[in-house]
Amino acid sequence: HGEDTVQGKSSINPSTSSSNPDRAKGAGGNNMRDRATIKRLNMYRQKQRCDSRGKVVKPLQYQSTVAPGTVARVEPNIKWFANTRVIKQSSLQKFQEEMEAVKKDPYRVVMRQSKLPMSLLHDRVKAHNSKVHILDTEGFENTFGPKAQRKRPKQAEASALSYNAENDKDLVTEDTGVRAEAREEIFKKGQSKRIWGELYKVIDSSDVIIQVLDARDPMGTRSKSIETYLKKEKSWKHLIFVLNKCDLVPTWVTKRWVAVLSQEYPTLAFHASLTNSFGKGSLIQLLRQFGKLHTDKKQISVGFIGYPNVGKSSIINTLRSKKVCNVAPLAGETKVWQYITLMRRIFLIDCPGVVYPSEDSESDIVLKGVVQVEKIKNPEEHIGAVLERAKPEYIQKTYRIPTWNCADDFLEKLAFRTGKLLKGGEPDLATVSKMVLNDWQRGRIPFFVKPPGPEGDQEKPLPVAGPSEVVEHVQKEQPDNPDAISEEREEEQQRQKEQVQKILANVRQNFGKISVAPEFSEEDLVPMDMPDLDMSDFSGSDGEEDEGTEENEGKEEDATSVEPADEVTDISEPTTSQTEKTNGSKSSREVIRELDVKIAKYKQFLDRAKSNRFSAIRIPKALSDKVFTDIKTKQSAATKQAQKKGSQSRRAMDRAQRTKKVGVRYYETHNVKNKNKKIPASGTEGQNTKKSKH
Repeated sequence: HGEDTVQGKSSINPSTSSSNPDRAKGAGGNNMRDRATIKRLNMYRQKQRCDSRGKVVKPLQYQSTVAPGTVARVEPNIKWFANTRVIKQSSLQKFQEEMEAVKKDPYRVVMRQSKLPMSLLHDRVKAHNSKVHILDTEGFENTFGPKAQRKRPKQAEASALSYNAENDKDLVTEDTGVRAEAREEIFKKGQSKRIWGELYKVIDSSDVIIQVLDARDPMGTRSKSIETYLKKEKSWKHLIFVLNKCDLVPTWVTKRWVAVLSQEYPTLAFHASLTNSFGKGSLIQLLRQFGKLHTDKKQISVGFIGYPNVGKSSIINTLRSKKVCNVAPLAGETKVWQYITLMRRIFLIDCPGVVYPSEDSESDIVLKGVVQVEKIKNPEEHIGAVLERAKPEYIQKTYRIPTWNCADDFLEKLAFRTGKLLKGGEPDLATVSKMVLNDWQRGRIPFFVKPPGPEGDQEKPLPVAGPSEVVEHVQKEQPDNPDAISEEREEEQQRQKEQVQKILANVRQNFGKISVAPEFSEEDLVPMDMPDLDMSDFSGSDGEEDEGTEENEGKEEDATSVEPADEVTDISEPTTSQTEKTNGSKSSREVIRELDVKIAKYKQFLDRAKSNRFSAIRIPKALSDKVFTDIKTKQSAATKQAQKKGSQSRRAMDRAQRTKKVGVRYYETHNVKNKNKKIPASGTEGQNTKKSKH
């Protein structure tokens, strides 16, 4: 053989160096250097070997062996003078316009941004790395020569334009002795550097950020500063809104807020509960969609941010169907961030509540649930805000106080009614105020902020995404004719209505499944000024798939590889078109399922009636007569059968009905070692046991 290799030794290099093309693929995967790149890099490092006289002994690998003295010739072709890659200016302009539209749309995700000319979307010359051409603006002669001009007058002119008399400390003013009262430290909760450090750790570690909002006041618990920070500095991260506590507001309010907020970011309604949750399947499905988008990552992290006491930890417990985070109806329960595993590829990050800097008053801070009620020094100062925001009929129904003149009068009457008195019969206003504030924070007083509607709300117009040029044109050229103005208003309202209807069509959550806990009046339950709401969405029909199936799907990841989609448009539960069938062809299973739903509704109504401590439930006379007659006939039939049977059969029936001393039921019905003091010890059983022993 002419081979130089040793027998039994492999010719493949076993080293794991980056310059070895035959190395085993590790964690790098497809990002490793290929054989052509390794050869090119080795070519750069090569050197030719020469002897002592300068003669080339070993030439370079890719060096041409042309005889010395030969004249090199270049092929006469126009390709040496033309561009290598050509693109039209119109194509670049079209790409720039389309990419700007996609960037502003929160429902569309741009994939493989590193392979696209994203520099066309922003200015190529940045402020921090661009050269300042100072000589173009101020020459050498104007600065240092005989014609030099001073720069101080320009600075004085700029400072005069930005002068504010309130900030001038040297200005002599009359001292009236009035000082702004320093705010208590308790109202600065959630604004410390430690809490903000936890927030930025969660933002930096998350691929998807979920901002949890309170459905009673979504705009009050929303942070514009964080949204602008994410849009400007972290544009590759996805932001979602989750409306928690949607069981505390009417169904139409939830649907309207979802429609309004969905114009800016994907929004879901949610009710955090381990037993009777809503929106769990929708959120899990949405997170799985984001997981399929980022196929290049082993796992994605989902961070939950928001105000204190909005339910971030409760949502995580609901998604996991067990208690993995400590929860409490008090603000500040979560102290540090923590990782929770939802699936094999999806991790959840819990964040402590952060209060974003705003101009809220102390009462606003208390009513948002930021501060613990027990630590407030003067809680009676904030009761006036509660009476202003909640309707009087709800206050009367909750506390059974018919009338009151002011906040102090209300607190005195409530103290006398609940028996919260001090020495001498003086009402304990502080304790009663804390009771009212606790009821407010925990949702026992019905309250919600009305969402902006398409009509009637001039102060809060619905933020419809439309072309800004049209709006500016309408504002500049306002005709003097009032008929034309009214026609334009009608057209604008019609345009807004169509936009809202499109958004409502995309919302695919069945809001009829939300079990609303508070009892609202008819005025709040039926919105008169909301003509674009489809009341069919509020029905409790089983048009959607159960959320339990989504939960089971969420626990097991699909092993099949899914290609990443370019857009994310479906943000909720599966569509009803997949499960809807015609009414004429209903199977027996569907009929039984509908009956089960109706029975569950009736049970839920009875449970609510018991919780509200109703003395009696009104039943129609015809129904009650029928029920009582059926019961009487059954009882009479049972007594007749018992009379017909003999004594031996009657004793057998009594023994079967009697509870046996087996299992846990024995300890529920017997007082063993005085552990169950509610049930007195029966003397007959003791005698029976003694007889059985003898």
